[in-house]
Amino acid sequence: MHDVNLAAEFLHTIMPFNSLQSGDLHALANKLEVAYYPQGKMILSSNPPPGLAIIRKGAVRLVDAAHKFLDKRSEGEMFGHQVFLHGEQRDYVAEAEEDCLVWHLSQADFEALCEQQELISEFFSSHLKKRVSVAAHVQRSVTHVRDLLKRDPVLIDSKASIREAARLMSRENVSSVLVMREGLLGGIVTDKDLRQRVLAVDLDPNAAIEEVMTANPRTLAADADVDAALLLMMRQNYHHLPILDGDRPLGLVTAGDILRAQSEHPLRLVRDIYKKKSVDELVVLSRRLPTLFVRLVNLGRDVEQIGCMVTHITDAFTVRLLQLAEAEFGPPPMSYAWVVFGSQAREEQTAKTDQDNGIVLERRATEAEARYFAKLADFVCGGLDKLGYEFCPGEVMALNVKWRVSLAKWKRHFDRWIEVPEPKSVMHSSIFFDMRCVRGNSELVDELLDYAVGRAKRNRIFRRFMAANVMSHRPPIGFFRRFVQEDDGSHTEGLNLKHRGIVPITDLVRMRALEAGITAANTFRRLEQVVAAGEMNENDASSLRDALILINRIRLNFQAEQMVAGQKPGNFVPTEELSPLMRRNLKAAFMLVVEAQNALSSRYQLH
Repeated sequence: MHDVNLAAEFLHTIMPFNSLQSGDLHALANKLEVAYYPQGKMILSSNPPPGLAIIRKGAVRLVDAAHKFLDKRSEGEMFGHQVFLHGEQRDYVAEAEEDCLVWHLSQADFEALCEQQELISEFFSSHLKKRVSVAAHVQRSVTHVRDLLKRDPVLIDSKASIREAARLMSRENVSSVLVMREGLLGGIVTDKDLRQRVLAVDLDPNAAIEEVMTANPRTLAADADVDAALLLMMRQNYHHLPILDGDRPLGLVTAGDILRAQSEHPLRLVRDIYKKKSVDELVVLSRRLPTLFVRLVNLGRDVEQIGCMVTHITDAFTVRLLQLAEAEFGPPPMSYAWVVFGSQAREEQTAKTDQDNGIVLERRATEAEARYFAKLADFVCGGLDKLGYEFCPGEVMALNVKWRVSLAKWKRHFDRWIEVPEPKSVMHSSIFFDMRCVRGNSELVDELLDYAVGRAKRNRIFRRFMAANVMSHRPPIGFFRRFVQEDDGSHTEGLNLKHRGIVPITDLVRMRALEAGITAANTFRRLEQVVAAGEMNENDASSLRDALILINRIRLNFQAEQMVAGQKPGNFVPTEELSPLMRRNLKAAFMLVVEAQNALSSRYQLH
């Protein structure tokens, strides 16, 4: 016999049982039978199906018929179900590696559970792709935008006059109205529109409101979460977002609604950044970043959204520094673009990041113009360093004269890398295919990216060198699927989740994007576009997406824990900090990446 409440509490800490409601958890706990096995004792054979076994204490070895080691399971892990090793289902015998306390669920009860609970059924398929997918898409508590709506929308017909719209806004005490056209949302009009498009230009107030509305405004579905609204506002500098239920307007969400809902929010920080008038004031503001990052992680925010939010804060600091620099040194002597590379370009930054940036000039600079942009770069890069964005160890910064050159010179950089590829230059050039304009003339960057990606797509020899570079970053999995740990320089061994986990995936996806001629930088958007272009099937793309989410979530959680403990966030995670189930899911994610790398190696004949 066992304590049902204790068993239910323990099951609630184990994936996938943590998805069950309290009543279902207790019903499951009530069906478990407890058994004790001394070290060396055989527990069960997987054929015929013996039901599910959950390890409460101790460790279990899985061996084949010849007693060859297959895998090890520890506290909180399970066996008895089908197991796939290296993509192949294997029969096995489970034996106690040390004294064990095991909870058993009969085969009949296990089958009934899987039939009733789709998520649990998928989890116990044991295929790597299913396991990683279930682990990557755990349920999280979010606030939907419909939860922020406080009143019904104020609507007006598109043929009504501007005067009628203004009176309606005054009567309803609102700062905006939604303009309807034949029963559908046609546009939005705000107080700002009335000031700038009517009063400032002496427009006849009897004219139709549709003449001054913002037509076809961006909208969000009512079930979108608050972070989706936030990111759209941050990216497009929107202040009002219409919320729809199907085609029916439900109301408006404003930036103020989000700020009131959450006292410390990325949007508030971005707003505050643009109000500051000096680098010193920005430095004070940057001290809010650690608390904000920890809060985003602990609230269970989506990994992709955390990356976007953290990056947009970096963008805001960068833009404000450029504005302050131009205010001090005068307007730029020619059109230019401030570009960022790497994780900032991909909108995938975390708590630990350095600078990767440059300047694209519209033409070759004169000596005086070169001095201006040198001062600009020194101000901005130096300011970012003071804000905590350390100088790039490889000097890929606008501070380096090599990376603040004309569009034509940038094109010649890519010509040299692509025409005469060799391992070192290819490794160096890969970062520059992750490029995004943060401020300035974005057309310069668009032209450069189209040129560079087009050349890479047409040059298979260059891509073969790129593929070899992708293969140089292997996930930390050795023989028998055991982790390969590294020293982080502080005599502490662990898994480098950035260079051995995230980088292999971003490298792979960048490679597939180049094959398809895609210029997007964000890894998730690249995957979507590669699938749309027919260069990758949806299943393979989903596997890489799920692996990226899972690895990054573990990395972000550990960084948040380090920051709470007053430590500097890093990318090394000691394996002892991971639960047994987390280690198992991490191994599954790494194996998916290995499979994708092996497929790339075969395609470019790198064996």
